[in-house]
Parts: sequence; structure tokens; C-alpha cells
Amino acid sequence: MTVVALIVALAAAGSARADLSNVIRIVLQKGRHYDPSDLFLRRGDTITLVNGNDSAIHHAFIEADRFAFDAGDQEPGKQARLTLKEPGDFVI
Repeated sequence: MTVVALIVALAAAGSARADLSNVIRIVLQKGRHYDPSDLFLRRGDTITLVNGNDSAIHHAFIEADRFAFDAGDQEPGKQARLTLKEPGDFVI
């Protein structure tokens, strides 16, 4: 099983205020690997998971204490998006 590790940090402006970022990062799923495999993101960033295989179906998900994400079955060439709203370390 191949995983991508995500580290989500709060983007702090001022003392305790957290702004949402708006960066979009693309993660390619191909040959049972993710590229890149480790990401440092800010709260509000979006990950676009792209199935780069010609015939394999991917199914990415996160099960964490604060939230869950399930991309469902991704056919070859399809994309799924996840906007991060919770800080923490997560494994897809």
C-alpha cells in the first residue's frame, strides 16, 4: 500500500487569527505510488489527486479524528479534490 503523508499547518496572521490559504497542489497517483509522497500544506490549500494510470482504479481516503475524506473509485485520468480545513498530520 502506498500512502502520501500530509502535514497541515495553520496559516497564522497576527496573534491568533488563521487565514485560509488557496494553494492547489497536484498529486499524481501512478503505478501504486504518489508523486509527491510528502506535502507540507496550509489550512485551506487544495490537493488534486490525479489517477495517472492507464487501467488501474485508485481509491484515496483519510480517516482521522477530526475529519474524514473519501475520493471514491477514481477511474484512469479522473481527478478528486480535497480542501484541507483541519490542521494536523494525515495519511492518505
